[in-house]
Amino acid sequence: MLRRFVLTAFTILLVVGLARCRPSPDRAGSAAIDGVGEPAWVQDATVYEVFVPDASEEGTFRGLIGRLDEIQQMGINTLWLMPIHPIGEKRRKDDIGALGSPYSIRDYYDVNPDYGTKEDFRALVDSVHARDMHIIIDLVANHTAWDHPWLKKHPDMYSDGPIDGFTVPVLNGDTTDWTDVVELDFDSPRTRREMIDVMQYWVREFNIDGYRCDVAHAVPLDFWENAIDSVEVHKEVLMLAEAAEPEMHEVGFDQSYAWPFYGALKRVWEDEAPVRTLATQVDTTLDNMVAGAKRLRFTTNHDETMWDAPPPALFDGLEGSKAAFVLATSMPGAPLVYNGQELGVTDSVSFFARTPYGWTQQPEIRGFYRTYLNLYRDSPALQEGGLTVHTPDAEDVLVYERSTNGDTILAAVNVRDTSATVPVPDAYADASLTSALTGETVDGEEMSLGAYGYRLLRVE
Repeated sequence: MLRRFVLTAFTILLVVGLARCRPSPDRAGSAAIDGVGEPAWVQDATVYEVFVPDASEEGTFRGLIGRLDEIQQMGINTLWLMPIHPIGEKRRKDDIGALGSPYSIRDYYDVNPDYGTKEDFRALVDSVHARDMHIIIDLVANHTAWDHPWLKKHPDMYSDGPIDGFTVPVLNGDTTDWTDVVELDFDSPRTRREMIDVMQYWVREFNIDGYRCDVAHAVPLDFWENAIDSVEVHKEVLMLAEAAEPEMHEVGFDQSYAWPFYGALKRVWEDEAPVRTLATQVDTTLDNMVAGAKRLRFTTNHDETMWDAPPPALFDGLEGSKAAFVLATSMPGAPLVYNGQELGVTDSVSFFARTPYGWTQQPEIRGFYRTYLNLYRDSPALQEGGLTVHTPDAEDVLVYERSTNGDTILAAVNVRDTSATVPVPDAYADASLTSALTGETVDGEEMSLGAYGYRLLRVE
């Protein structure tokens, strides 16, 4: 949503016995270091963010089932569903969109009837798993809708404030404009118990594979550590924090947002900042990460598409948006695609309203995402490899490699709207280089790149 304990003694003992290993912070230059002890699918997740009303012609769970094959063929193996629960009516922001915000949750234990039934959702989860894919859902732990039953039944679960004794969320000391939601108080043992019950429910009863946790940094770290361990009593899950703080990984989160990189990427396009600043930003981030943890790398998501702009508008058209996506997601981390991004959407899209898409439109840009993400899926270097930058002083073209266990991808990305030529690194002057996207052999000592051009070369 940003744009920006009580347990029984038995449960405590069980959680402690099954808790995951928490390594000390270490340089995570290679995501092959499985520091958090997660299954391979968590380490290899390529994430597709789904706003159910927009993600199919029907705008339902069943409609989404009909698109699963297409989504999988794009190279996606993990779905993240934005909140699936009933939306609050009280204080709803109807002026922004008729649906209201899906992050204003009225009932954590039910599904939005506009999306279908619980059995429809179960069918979706089963259909995802039948394709050897995984599915996580949004968890909004920081706040609820004003008409959530907890507010009347257990007002002690909420933070004190000036609105009938309660408050809208306060972040970093500033009161937000999220007037459709009311802040929960995690000093309350009941709040902690109830939220852990919610998290266990969807894993236990519907076999989901984890959570993307909204405004995760606004919720105490010790709650997350306890909650994640409690959920993993049932199964190992993927935990994605909507946060950039490295300490989120120390309490069990597998992925966190690469917001600093996203900001640096925009500055390269908008302010013509030198492209080398991106490599510097990645190095700084990796120095502070828990081994095995990953940054979620993106050129848009639901917040950015609504409040900022879609990639073609931010990165100088479709060609610029392709270069930005390749550059962002070929850095150490995990790729994210937001539904509709693969269509090259150019106008801002609200998640407070429904925006039907024509999913067979724009075959060229859809083909780009399919080709690139399938390469990513099949490349240990891009998924797990360490990062070596060959042009640390670069202004316009970044040349770098990702490499692990004999698999090496040499990359060059031009971030300007003029053509450029760069030398092949000396280390590969005598190597056999082929395009990882087309199979074409690359000869010579130089690489020619068109405006916003990119090369991904396999080193033999």
